[in-house]
Amino acid sequence: AILSGVMGGGGEASSQELLLLDVTPLSLGIETEGKHMSTIVKRNTPIPCRKSDTFTTLEDYQTEIDVCIYEGERATTDGNTLLGKFVISGIERAKQGIPKVTVTFDLDANGILKVTAADKITGVQNHIVIENQKGRNDQATIDRMVAEAEKFAAEDAILRAKHEARNKLEQLMYAAQDLDKKKVQAAGEEAQTWFDDNGETASASDLQAKVSELEELMAKM
Repeated sequence: AILSGVMGGGGEASSQELLLLDVTPLSLGIETEGKHMSTIVKRNTPIPCRKSDTFTTLEDYQTEIDVCIYEGERATTDGNTLLGKFVISGIERAKQGIPKVTVTFDLDANGILKVTAADKITGVQNHIVIENQKGRNDQATIDRMVAEAEKFAAEDAILRAKHEARNKLEQLMYAAQDLDKKKVQAAGEEAQTWFDDNGETASASDLQAKVSELEELMAKM
């Protein structure tokens, strides 16, 4: 729960100062495929707080993942600030998209951030503790980063939509190719070929069209 001002002693200015300290001034997240900023703790979330999300692998039989922690409001990590990084090794050895790694952000009342990554099958985990460095989040920096996010909001919305459609298509392709139905498997393989050739340049609507094609076919099976 959010902390409140000292009862009976704090005036208006003191209460405002406490409120600024008791929420996250900028969003926190990790970098995923394509330098995408996957936000785990949104800006203005009351602290202390604990938030988690689950991620998977990009390659078959991948056994380790780089976890890079960023702070900021942009859709890509190029426009955000790198706070720290670590590697989790010994994750489930399986085809891409199968392993599940939970990343948890624990932010205490003093602004100290602990990020933990844990594999759901093997149980291995690793973490990093990021101190609340003085001056990192001065008001001028916060204002600049928020202003940049507002300036590029339309561009970032397109990038986020494309990332979401891309993730959905990848999940459907893996599922289709694993089904014991030749027609669906063939469609999944065709989509994979198209994706390999066009995935980087395709628009969000192009990706969503492929998603709809696969969903419609799989729904009939």
